[in-house]
Amino acid sequence: MGQELTLKGIALEKLNRILNQNFDSKFIWALLSGGVLLAGYQRIIQLCSTIEVVSGGTYVKLSLSSGADAVFIAIGSVMIFSSIIIFIIRMINSQPGTVKKHKSLRHAAKDLRPLMDDNRRVFTAFGPNSESGNVDDLRQDYEVWEQLKRDQIVPNNDEILNILNRVKVLTKNEAPIVSKMKSHIAAFKNHCSNPNFDYSNDQFPLSFADLIFKYSNSNDNNMEKYVEWLKKSLSQYLDKVESVYIFGSALYGQEKTDVDVIIKNNLVDIEEIRLFAEISKELKNAFEKDFSLSLHLKVFSEREAQSFGRFLEKIYKSEKVI
Repeated sequence: MGQELTLKGIALEKLNRILNQNFDSKFIWALLSGGVLLAGYQRIIQLCSTIEVVSGGTYVKLSLSSGADAVFIAIGSVMIFSSIIIFIIRMINSQPGTVKKHKSLRHAAKDLRPLMDDNRRVFTAFGPNSESGNVDDLRQDYEVWEQLKRDQIVPNNDEILNILNRVKVLTKNEAPIVSKMKSHIAAFKNHCSNPNFDYSNDQFPLSFADLIFKYSNSNDNNMEKYVEWLKKSLSQYLDKVESVYIFGSALYGQEKTDVDVIIKNNLVDIEEIRLFAEISKELKNAFEKDFSLSLHLKVFSEREAQSFGRFLEKIYKSEKVI
């Protein structure tokens, strides 16, 4: 069921992106239509002033008058001119061979984000189960995952690399993070061509995703609600829970499908770890019911304390809940 819901989300998001590609055309036509209406409203009024109605012994003549409104005509003319300029720029940018450049990574974020969202959804739906402490069976249809890696993730990564190579200036903090992303793209592509190639040292840099989320910041988020919900839901397990963090898109109000949460527990016994995995599953179900978003949960036990520390180091920013 979870996979079907994810597939539905992928389809809806792709439909949304296809529709949104026509937003600029709609805007141009709206600008042009509004300009023509403002510039030509005087003629409309003059046309209305010629209307005569004769019904039986009743004679009605609509008489309207308006002086030339130079302000409206000027605004309409500017709108018409602007729509033409935007249309020309759009046509130039759509020509084959046209290379779009970005003056900064912040400006490139709006083009990078949809590609990263696609990759994330594919990985979440079909990729190997990477959630520590999860007792769910690993996905068996690896052929689908292998095909999607080659057919969707690799092309998306190539486009991400092209965009990064066209960023004119990177800040001192951005440069090493972007370098890690470029290394990951090359290593992952090599791994897809040669499954024996080990790219464990070039995993996807979470710090890069955090940067793009930050630059896509909507200046509004639901963090207070998520923090309050997690504290309340985990209150009865505080003897087992050592720490909880929220990271990723939710920090910036950019969560479209899920919220990223890390839980570190103090458990060592295998059976207790399995029982906590069941608690985690119930937590995810309750979160989706309350927020209509998936809870992308990573759970680390005391046995995985070092892995937990390394994972936190990879994250650009996080907020501690407990």
